[in-house]
Amino acid sequence: MRLRIRFSKTGKVRFVGHRDVARIMERALRRVGVPVTYSEGFSPRLKMSFGLALPTCYESGAEYLDVPLESESVEHQTIACVGWAKGERRNEQQMQIALSEALPEGFEVIALRVEPSGGVSLQESVMSCGWEFDIRGIKPSQVEEKVEQVLSSTTVEVERKKKNELVRENIRAGIMHLSVDGESERGVIIATELAAKPRVIRPSELLSALAPNSEIGVARRTHQWIEQDGQRVEPLLLSN
Repeated sequence: MRLRIRFSKTGKVRFVGHRDVARIMERALRRVGVPVTYSEGFSPRLKMSFGLALPTCYESGAEYLDVPLESESVEHQTIACVGWAKGERRNEQQMQIALSEALPEGFEVIALRVEPSGGVSLQESVMSCGWEFDIRGIKPSQVEEKVEQVLSSTTVEVERKKKNELVRENIRAGIMHLSVDGESERGVIIATELAAKPRVIRPSELLSALAPNSEIGVARRTHQWIEQDGQRVEPLLLSN
């Protein structure tokens, strides 16, 4: 069995890197007594698997984490806690609340589910990501015009470093949705869905095509999409 967790990362904690997020989540899981499993060997490590790594300085409402559980600890969708919480059993809602309270400000567990383990890892199964970001230093009319150009084009070239060389690459096929979604105090808001395969396309790359002399205000991941039975779905829906 495993615990699949969806959590958000907003505010100042967007400057916390992926490795530190992993350490933060590990401490929270231990604090609330989740019966996690460990690798074997001289230096055992807690087993857990994230979805796509979030770039530092980006916010998210759709981060995912899979945590394998000791199978005997799960019964009737409740989890037998260990460590400081030994003797307690928590259902999914209680565990969601406890984990949120154990995390620093800026992190929140927004959905949680006990489910059978197995299948393709989260990182490998994500096909695309939804994003929102605002653009500083450009007029709305200019952004709308550029969005229309991108959508009507078959070629959107950006530069990226590959084996220490700058190469130009057409990312148009990876721009699955693109629209202007209003304005914030920082600038024009862009809503987009960008491919994660065959490689991950980031909002910063799209920005270089839309407004190369501008900068992102705040970028926020809104979804991570996987394919299941031929359908595009989220790994875990929000709790009611």
